[in-house]
Amino acid sequence: MTDFTSPLQVVLQEAGYQTWVVSVSGIETVCFEDDAVMGFACIFEDAATLLAHWCEVETMWLKKHAPSLHKAGEKTWNVYSVFLCTSSADPIQMRELRAIEEDLERTRKIASCALNNRTALIAAVLPLLPLQSQPILDSEDFDLTQRLRRRIATIAPAAAGAALDFGVSPNEVVRLLGAEP
Repeated sequence: MTDFTSPLQVVLQEAGYQTWVVSVSGIETVCFEDDAVMGFACIFEDAATLLAHWCEVETMWLKKHAPSLHKAGEKTWNVYSVFLCTSSADPIQMRELRAIEEDLERTRKIASCALNNRTALIAAVLPLLPLQSQPILDSEDFDLTQRLRRRIATIAPAAAGAALDFGVSPNEVVRLLGAEP
C-alpha cells in the first residue's frame, strides 16, 4: 500500500488547515482543523477494510476527541470523517461507499477509493478544499449580454429583439413573451 498520509497532510495544509497525525486504535489518522471545519481522515489498505471498519473508526475518533468537540461550538456542525483507500472498489463496494457519504449521522463523511496519485487524492477531498479556480466572467470571450440575448431567443423568439431594448416598454416585452413564435 502506498503511504498517502503525508501527501494528504500537504493537500490539507495547502488548503489552510492545521494538521496532525494521531493513532486511533492502531489506525493512523490525519486530523485537520481551520476556523470553520474540523475532522479526521484515514487511509485504509483496501475497500473491504474501509467498509468493514469506517463506523468503528469514526466512533473511536469521536470518543477520543469528545472534550475538544464540546469546546468547538458552531464548528461541530462541520465535523468531517474522511475514509480513503488506495485500491479500487468494485461496483457493489462503490454503492456502499456512496451510502457512507449519505450517512449524515454524527459527522459529514467523505469516502473514496482508487487513490493512486495526487490528482485522485485532491478529487477525493475536494469538498474540503477552497474553490480550485475562479470563473472569469468579464472577458472578451464571455459577453454576458450576448449570452442572455441567445438564451432569450431560445426561450421566447418573439421577444428576443425587445427584451434588452431600453426603448421597448416592459408591458410590450411581457406581451411579446406571451406571443406565439
